[in-house]
Amino acid sequence: MINKINIRINRSRAKYAITLAKSLSPEDRTTLNKVWELCGFKSKKEFEESFKTIYGTTFKDYIDKL
Repeated sequence: MINKINIRINRSRAKYAITLAKSLSPEDRTTLNKVWELCGFKSKKEFEESFKTIYGTTFKDYIDKL
């Protein structure tokens, strides 16, 4: 039960990360590198793992395709 809730929370955070990234300019790499922190993840590793699980690609690759 708790695992399902955590998955839903991480999915919501990942969607928020995409929304933030779309609102930033691609040249603003400093902020893009800290999106994981702004979205409430405990670590960048946790963010990258969750993002890859949900979207099947890394956050950096996803942003580069925008």
